[in-house]
Amino acid sequence: MKTLPIYDTEQTQDEIKIQYLFASVGQKTIIKVIEYSPVTTIGTRTVYNLGFGDYDETNSAIIDDSNSNNGDIYIVFNTVLSTVPIFFETNPDAVIIVSGSDSHDDFINNCLPNCRKKCIEKCKNHQRRIKTYRYYVDKNFDELCKDFIFFGRNKNKQSSFVQYIPNQDYDDILVYKKK
Repeated sequence: MKTLPIYDTEQTQDEIKIQYLFASVGQKTIIKVIEYSPVTTIGTRTVYNLGFGDYDETNSAIIDDSNSNNGDIYIVFNTVLSTVPIFFETNPDAVIIVSGSDSHDDFINNCLPNCRKKCIEKCKNHQRRIKTYRYYVDKNFDELCKDFIFFGRNKNKQSSFVQYIPNQDYDDILVYKKK
């Protein structure tokens, strides 16, 4: 794949999670954080959630439900994706799970009172983040499959993960690094 523009990241790590911090430079400068935190195990493999959002320096926390609209979405998204191979370099037996913070049912209930899109029948913001990741995987599937194995889960259709098939709806994506 061709090299895409990304921001420089600074890695921090403690016993539990790995974070990559960077500055989103658009209409304003916003500190962003990409976080890999363990959530469960599959067999002997640790599953890490890929979290992303604005960095709240006061609480050392991720604000993963905000939309910064800073004018640099592609560079930000490319930066998030650029950390996946770096993460797997030091954690080759790990598994990454990708979900959207806007995929939970309570997202709709929290979104509707302040909805700017005037949604009536269906929330247009629901699952927007996971759709972005799915679009990227679908578009680059053949190239990505040289290094990674993907599984998807649609919570409405099945409770377990199945082999990822491009252009299907999935609420969660599991990513394994090929050996």
